[in-house]
Amino acid sequence: MMLQLPKAFLLLTARADHVEEQSLSDVMIHHVANHYYQGMESWAFSKGVLMMLIAAVILMATLGWAFRKSQLNGRAPKGIANALEFFVLFIRNDIAIAHMGERFGRMFTPYLLTLFFFVLTCNLLGLVPGAYTATSNVNMTGSLAFCTLVLIIGSGLIVQGPVGYIKHMIPPGTPMALAPLLILIETISTFVKPIALMIRLGANMTAGHIVILSMISFIFIFKSFLVGIFFSVPLAVAIYLLEIIVAFIQAYVFTLLTALFVGMVTHSSH
Repeated sequence: MMLQLPKAFLLLTARADHVEEQSLSDVMIHHVANHYYQGMESWAFSKGVLMMLIAAVILMATLGWAFRKSQLNGRAPKGIANALEFFVLFIRNDIAIAHMGERFGRMFTPYLLTLFFFVLTCNLLGLVPGAYTATSNVNMTGSLAFCTLVLIIGSGLIVQGPVGYIKHMIPPGTPMALAPLLILIETISTFVKPIALMIRLGANMTAGHIVILSMISFIFIFKSFLVGIFFSVPLAVAIYLLEIIVAFIQAYVFTLLTALFVGMVTHSSH
């Protein structure tokens, strides 16, 4: 038997036309699933698509304004431009060049920067009340992971050539009888890497939102004001603050692993 939540909680968290029939699980699914916003069904924009468009507009406006202003002044960047430059230098030097070498690191830095800022913005937008976390949807994370897969295979084939790309799957000194098995294992591993990226990002961004909803729901489940003051609200706020940190960490991890996977087939040391 499903737990029925009070109407007051449902009015705050769900669509009004479904208030009478929704349970706790319905409310959670409504917030983590990629539905349409009420009144926008005819636009063919789901919540995830809308959030991605908003993230793209925010990034183009913010980055364009910040760096254009510093270039026009001809002085060292200050304020938001200085903060953004810190991320740019960190991703270029400590992620791209460190794992892909000087040549390929500089070559892939623009893509890695785009990936990092886009994922980060989508993560943070999901923390805005009434918004949706696009990176909690496997369609979105899967698309980003597919781009990583294309880069891994494409870079390997271009840099090493088809024959060299196959040879790098076989460690030197390996008996020829084991070569087909190793090639099969490495091929499977190549496709598992982006799948792991997809699941890791989506699961981490979904879990926090479910926990926050669960904490708030305890107020209405126990019908106690004290539960809200001393338990639900403090924990929900703590988890919300933790989610801000997680948003940065997940953007960093996705970018780092992308650079690492591509660097394994392009860097001369590999």
